Amino acid sequence: MASLMITMTDVFYAIGDFSQKVFKGMRSLGHGPNIVLWIIIGGLLVYWTMQIIKQTKDADKNGTLR
Repeated sequence: MASLMITMTDVFYAIGDFSQKVFKGMRSLGHGPNIVLWIIIGGLLVYWTMQIIKQTKDADKNGTLR
């Protein structure tokens, strides 16, 4: 009869094995994800800046700019 008891050693080895597979996959992707994230972040910063400019102009026009 096989033991169904899972020890902490089994858990830690499983986490280690999973991490090794994930990092091998990440190595094969190279800098692609980094470039995609920087493009997204840059686009969001441009959008945010445009919204600030728009809201400032509207507030100045309505006289609610403090």
